[in-house]
Amino acid sequence: MKVHILIGPPGCGKGTQAKRLVEKRSLIHLSTGDILRDAVSKGTEIGLRVKALMASGMLVDDNTVNGIVFARLQDETGDVLFDGYPRTLSQAESLQTFLSVQGIALGFVVDIEIREQELEARVVNRRVCSNNSCGAIYNLNSKAPRVEGVCDLCGSPLKHRADDTTEAFRSRMVEFNKTFKPLQAFYQGMPNYRFVEGNRPPDEIYDQLVHLFQEQA
Repeated sequence: MKVHILIGPPGCGKGTQAKRLVEKRSLIHLSTGDILRDAVSKGTEIGLRVKALMASGMLVDDNTVNGIVFARLQDETGDVLFDGYPRTLSQAESLQTFLSVQGIALGFVVDIEIREQELEARVVNRRVCSNNSCGAIYNLNSKAPRVEGVCDLCGSPLKHRADDTTEAFRSRMVEFNKTFKPLQAFYQGMPNYRFVEGNRPPDEIYDQLVHLFQEQA
C-alpha cells in the first residue's frame, strides 16, 4: 500500500487531476474537503464543529483533520491519492509518523503551483455537482456545463460552495500562505517530491502526472 499526495493552493486543480488519476491508476481518492463537507451535510459531531469554519473559509484544526484521515486510511487496503491533505507542516509530520508506524509507504508528493490571480478567477467561477457520488467539477469560464446549473454526467443541480466566494478565497489564501511554505520545504527534501507548473491546460498537466506515475509502474 502506498499513499500519494497532491499539494498546492486551493483551486490549482488538485481535485480535477485526482479524479482523472484515480480512473487511470485504480487509486483510492481521499479528499479531506469532501469528507468534511459530507460530515457537515449529515450533521455529524465533526460536521457541526467545522461548519462555521468552512463557511468563512478558515481551516479546520490539525487534530480533527488527522483523526479523520487516519481512521479512513485504516479502512483502506489499496493505494491512496490525497488531495488537500496535508495542509500544514504539523499534519505532514503526523502523517509521516502514522505511515511509518503502520508500515505504509509514501509515494509521490506532487506540488501543483499556480499564480494567485488565476486561482481566484478559477475558484469564484467553480461549480460542483451536488450529488456526492458524482462530484463532477465545472468552471463557468473554461468548462461550463452544457445546461446552466445542471451536471452533464448525472443531471443533478450544480452548487456554488460557500467557501468559493471571493471573500472566502482571500481569507483562505492568507491562512494558506502562512502554512504552505514550511509544508513545501518538508516534502522538497524527499526523493519522491515532484513540481508541476499549473498555469497550463488541464490536459497537459494530466499527461505529465500520468508520466510521473508510470515511473513506478
